[in-house]
Amino acid sequence: MYTRDEMMIFSIIYSEIIEGRFVKQKYDSELLYLIFKNSLNENINILKDTKRTLVFQQASKEYKKLYPKKDLEKRMEVINKLFLGFEYDNYIEQVQKELELVKENDIKIVTLLDKEYPKSLKELNVPPFVIYYKGYLPKDNELEKSLAIIGTRTPDKKYGNRIAKNLGEILLNRGWWNISGLAVGCDEYGHIGSLGATGAILGQGLATPIFPKENRDLAKDIIDNNGFLMSELPPSIKPANIYFILRNRLQSGMTKGIFVVETSESSGTLHTVKYSLEQGRETYVLDVREVIDLKEEKVVKGNIKLLDEREKISGNIVISKKLKENIIGIKKLKEFEDILIKKERKLQINLPIEKKSVQESLW
Repeated sequence: MYTRDEMMIFSIIYSEIIEGRFVKQKYDSELLYLIFKNSLNENINILKDTKRTLVFQQASKEYKKLYPKKDLEKRMEVINKLFLGFEYDNYIEQVQKELELVKENDIKIVTLLDKEYPKSLKELNVPPFVIYYKGYLPKDNELEKSLAIIGTRTPDKKYGNRIAKNLGEILLNRGWWNISGLAVGCDEYGHIGSLGATGAILGQGLATPIFPKENRDLAKDIIDNNGFLMSELPPSIKPANIYFILRNRLQSGMTKGIFVVETSESSGTLHTVKYSLEQGRETYVLDVREVIDLKEEKVVKGNIKLLDEREKISGNIVISKKLKENIIGIKKLKEFEDILIKKERKLQINLPIEKKSVQESLW
C-alpha cells in the first residue's frame, strides 16, 4: 500500500525534533505508529487520502488504552496539524535528497513492509518505519543467537573494558552476534572482541560523520569484518541526545537480550536496561557486589542497585521492583558461557569451529 519512498516519509516525520532545553520528538512516535498501523488495517494511505478520520479515531482509542497517563488531546492536535493540508510533494522532495545520499554512501534500505525486515523489531511498540544500513545485516535465524554488550562510556580502568572485550570474544567464539551502539567504553570494547559478528545501531543518519569520532576507525573495521552499521533515521540526520535514547530500544529489541558490564546510576545504559525488561528480553548484569575494589566505585552503582531488590535507582530512570526481578546477575564468564551453551542446545545450533582464546574468569 505504501511505496518505499512513502515509508521514508514516515521515517522523516519520526525524525523531526523540537530544539529547546530538552530536545524532543516533534510528533509522538507511539501515536504516529498506531496511526500507520490502523491505516494498513483500513487500507487507507494517509499520506495521500484525506479521508483519515476513521484511522485517527481508532488510533486514538488504542493510544488511550496503552498510555492512559499521557495527554492524548495535545498529541493528537500536533498530528492533526501535520496532516491538515499535508505537504506530500515537499516530503517526496526530501526523500529524493535522502536517496541521493543513500546511493553516494552505499546505504541499503529495508522498510517495515519488506520481507527482509527483522522479525524481532516488529515486536516493538514502535518498530522503525525504515532500516538504513551498511554492511551485512544478519537474518532472523542468525539473530536467534544475538545479544548486546553495553555499559558506561567511562568504565573503571582495571575491569570494564577488559570484561567487555572478553564477553565479545565469547559471543564470537560461540557464533553469537553482538549488536551494540558504538559508544566509547564498554560498547566499544565489546565490538572489538566480537569483530566478525558484530553490528552497531547509531543515533544518527549513516551519511553523517560517525559519532563518536574516536570510533570512526572501529566503525570501518566492523563493516570490513562482515558486520553492519544501522539506523532508523534518514541518512542526513545529525546526532542528537533524543536519537541515542530512541536507538537504545533497538539494541535490546533486535537481540535476544543485553549484558550490562558496568553502569552508574546516571548512565544512558539504564534506558536500554528498562527497554530490555519491558520488551521481555533477557537482561544480564555483571554482579560486582563481592569485588572489594569495585563495589564502592560510582561507575558500578547502577549494577549494584539493579541486582538488589531493596535499592532504588536515584537517577531519572525508574525501573520497578517487579521488572528488576527478571534481571540475571553474572559473577563469572564461565557461568555466562554455560548459559549460552544451554540456549544453543535448545536451538540445536552447531557450534563454530574457529575459536579465540578467552580469559577463564572475570577477575
